[in-house]
Amino acid sequence: MLRSPPTDAGAYSGGAWRPPLPLLNLTSQDPQRVARSVNVNLASTQFSVDCGRPSLISQFALINHNMTTAGLVRLVLTDSPTNAGTPIYDSGWVPAWEQTVVWGSLPWGVFPWDLVDTTAYPAGAMLLHTIPKDAQGQVGRIARYVFVYLDDTTNPDGFLQIGRFLGGWAWSPKVNAAWGGNLRWVDPSEVKRTAGGRRIVKKRPKYRVLELSFEALTEADAMGTAETISRALGKSGELLICLDPDAPPAVRFRQTIYGALSDTSPIVAAGPDRWTWRLTVEEIN
Repeated sequence: MLRSPPTDAGAYSGGAWRPPLPLLNLTSQDPQRVARSVNVNLASTQFSVDCGRPSLISQFALINHNMTTAGLVRLVLTDSPTNAGTPIYDSGWVPAWEQTVVWGSLPWGVFPWDLVDTTAYPAGAMLLHTIPKDAQGQVGRIARYVFVYLDDTTNPDGFLQIGRFLGGWAWSPKVNAAWGGNLRWVDPSEVKRTAGGRRIVKKRPKYRVLELSFEALTEADAMGTAETISRALGKSGELLICLDPDAPPAVRFRQTIYGALSDTSPIVAAGPDRWTWRLTVEEIN
């Protein structure tokens, strides 16, 4: 669960971005409010974030990008404002798109050979990158500066754009959510019948809702994270939830949601060092 990322409070710079669609848009809650480069040159399609102080970062997300299946992304953590010397973490060049077609869901000859269907992402294009644990089992890395490099020089749009950038520490409870959690599509379209029986539909965009129940949180998770999410985010803040970071890519992204709490809920002391908490998240798209 990624929330209140230090990159939101950081100072953005680098690359060449159109003044009406600046880098600062990457911190906006609305992923349709994009940052757009002036062209597709490598020197233009990069940026850095000064978080202001060393921060723990374990996960990145680039939401609503327009990169093609040939696009690549590189993410670097460093304590150097110019990315000089050996970085604290370097993802190397990773594909902007991972597999989106669930293996076995389409018959032979129908599925794309690279298993990437750019229309199959539940909420638009998203790159989700989790930093692997180090040799000591450390989750994430502590660094002040984040550098992001985009490589998609043959993009037919003539520019690259991103609607939201997140970089921060992802919380994982010691005891997972209880069985019974659900992820559903909500269709707010209006359906009416005329006097003659014709079906009239006023189509509206669909969105997802995630419902989870935590039945055995420790005091640290309940008071240190669940309480903070309820207090700091409320219904106005946003968070990103990935149910299973280790799932196959096509499944992982269908179980990942960028959204906001539909409401706060009680944190209940259910027993000795056992707390319960429920949350419902409505997608932002």
